[in-house]
Amino acid sequence: MSNRFLLLEKELSVFDANNTKKKKKGFMSKIKSKYSMQKAAAAVIAAVGVGWKIFEFAWAQTAGDIRVKLTRMEGAKLPNDDTSLQNKGAWQNKEIRVYRKMETVAGDEISAKFDLTYKYNGYGVGYIDIDHIYSNDAIIWGLDVEAKLMKGPDYTSSNGGHMVSSVELTFNYRFHSNIHNDIIKVSRYKLFGDGRVE
Repeated sequence: MSNRFLLLEKELSVFDANNTKKKKKGFMSKIKSKYSMQKAAAAVIAAVGVGWKIFEFAWAQTAGDIRVKLTRMEGAKLPNDDTSLQNKGAWQNKEIRVYRKMETVAGDEISAKFDLTYKYNGYGVGYIDIDHIYSNDAIIWGLDVEAKLMKGPDYTSSNGGHMVSSVELTFNYRFHSNIHNDIIKVSRYKLFGDGRVE
C-alpha cells in the first residue's frame, strides 16, 4: 500500500534517545520517564474513517530495557458516521490510568504506567492520546508494552436510548528475560460515546 507511512514533521521530531533512555544508576534502579508519542520518528495510519484516523507509532526505547509502541486517534468516531452529531453534545474529557507490574524473585519490580485521555460528547468518542508517565526497570528483565486501538460497533445508550460509538483499546505487557519464560499481562478497555468504560 502506498502512503501508509506518515511523517509528522512538525509534531514528530527525530527520536532523541538522550531524552528518553536513561542508564541504570545502580544494581537495581527505579526510573521515571515522561514519554510522549510526539517523540517518535514515524507513524503508520492503521485505520481511517469518516472524521477520524488511528495512528500507530514505532517502537521506542524509553528507559533501560523498557520499550513502548503506542497509538492515538485523531478525530472522533460518531454513530453511523453521522457528522451532524459532532456538535450535538458538549465534548467532555476523561482520563484512565493504566499500570501493570511484575515482581521479580530478587524483590524488585518492573513496570510501566500510562495516562490514557479521550473525549466523548454523549454520541461519539475519540481524540484518544496516551502518555507514558513512569517506568521501573529491573535487573535481567525487559518489558515491551504495545497499545492497540480498534473502532468498535455502535450501541444503544442506556441513557436516552440513542446510538453511541465505541472504541476498543488493548495494552499488551510482555515481561521477558533470557533465563525465564515470558509473562504476558493484558489490559482491555472499551470506551463509549456516552462516557461509559468497560
